[in-house]
Amino acid sequence: MKEFLSACITRIGFAAVFLLLPGCAPKQSPPDPADSVLRVTSTIQLPDLHRPWLKKQTFSRIGLGTVIEKGRILVTADMVAHATYIGLERAQDGPKSTAIVESIDEECNLAVLRPLDQKIMERTRPLSLDLTVKTGSRLGILQLEANGAPAISPAVVTTVAVMPYPADDSAYLLYRVSTTIPDREGSFVIPALHDGLLAGLVMRYDSRTQAADIIPAPLIARFLTESAKPGYVGLARAGLLWEEVRGSNLREWLGVPHDQTGVYVTSVLPGEPAEKGGLRKGDFLMKVAGKQLDGEGNYLDPVHGKITFTNLASLACAPGDPLEITYFRSSGEGTGTVGTTTLTLGGRNPDSETSPSRLSGNSAPYTLLGPLLFLELSRPFLREWGNNWRTEAPLNLVYLDAFQNEFPRDRKHWVILSAALPTTDTMGMHDLAGKVVQSINGYPIRDMSDIAEAAKHPENGFQKIILSGSGGPIWLDASTLASQEEQARDRYGIPPAAH
Repeated sequence: MKEFLSACITRIGFAAVFLLLPGCAPKQSPPDPADSVLRVTSTIQLPDLHRPWLKKQTFSRIGLGTVIEKGRILVTADMVAHATYIGLERAQDGPKSTAIVESIDEECNLAVLRPLDQKIMERTRPLSLDLTVKTGSRLGILQLEANGAPAISPAVVTTVAVMPYPADDSAYLLYRVSTTIPDREGSFVIPALHDGLLAGLVMRYDSRTQAADIIPAPLIARFLTESAKPGYVGLARAGLLWEEVRGSNLREWLGVPHDQTGVYVTSVLPGEPAEKGGLRKGDFLMKVAGKQLDGEGNYLDPVHGKITFTNLASLACAPGDPLEITYFRSSGEGTGTVGTTTLTLGGRNPDSETSPSRLSGNSAPYTLLGPLLFLELSRPFLREWGNNWRTEAPLNLVYLDAFQNEFPRDRKHWVILSAALPTTDTMGMHDLAGKVVQSINGYPIRDMSDIAEAAKHPENGFQKIILSGSGGPIWLDASTLASQEEQARDRYGIPPAAH
């Protein structure tokens, strides 16, 4: 019996040694994708631009936040913009916490959250970014079952191109994939994986076409780098608008050399890098960063093939970086000259927008003058008319917003009469809502701050308000102005004015 036990022990010892030999260790199971995500629940309350002293009814969004380095969580901007509460929950064991927004950019639709209690990040596994995805790559769309188990839906990248993002007038690199994403709770935003790394975030999915749009890892990488810098004002941009030039008619009319292709500059934004660099409306852009452009504005990217040249500014560069542009400037009669300029790229410049594309805070500034409500024209105000605001909102305001860069820079913003709140002094004035305020008591109104100063100088005891278009001036009795305003505030629950 002793000999038998000794033999067994010897064999067990040999087996243990065998298991420890190089190349003979037991195969480890792959990391659990659920360890790299947290459930995120946000309570959102949007401002009411028609009644700017109020907020709209709250609603919730539930999605998956991706764990990234330094104990942070990556989500889309529309997941947490205007959020009053952001809750976190670990998928399988349920610990909960709350988070704050560390950085956000609504134009590229990305945001970084920081948990208020880092204990929830214990045993999570940060995901690194995969920058190698291209057309034909196979991805996995990560969702969670109700019990926290990961559920992966296969996807194939069909298109890599610069395409529109949810924010108006913004376009960045995007992956379009073919996939079927089941309808699961908590899928407002979900990650896309490639070989265990983060390929991007799904920001929209169309079940009819079974196509999803993914914010790609290269854009995420640029956002993470730039948003960590003090004074972040968005990704780099040149500040110009352009149109495709197909065929030869326009090129021949401008006098562009026959062997050159490119795009036509339709607008140079005031105060932006393109204007500072000497570019003009009507210039013909031929090369950007030494790369030849075709008539659709594409250059040949070594990884993705043809990509719109704006990608060179937003992804290859940072605000403050130089960008060389070669252009042709027509001098008329089919002749012109080729020039080269180097732009110093910048970020978004809200001060250059007479109709701002974003609110600077969670509410819009407004002013009451008696029973008249004034605010500044902005894209969020126009969006109060819904998805079809370009046809449903007042056309005069849509026009001002669309062509704001074509007007002389004699004002900071357009102040509009938003509403004539019903009182005995405003009977018959409701049709005047939506008109731009030109002057009050002879003082030009260039932004909201001008109203208070102009109101100090009534004409013969009356406030004289001149609006754009027809309708004649509005006359308000200055002696009853305070009581009319108090009556309006009491009736509509408007807070007292700050002094």
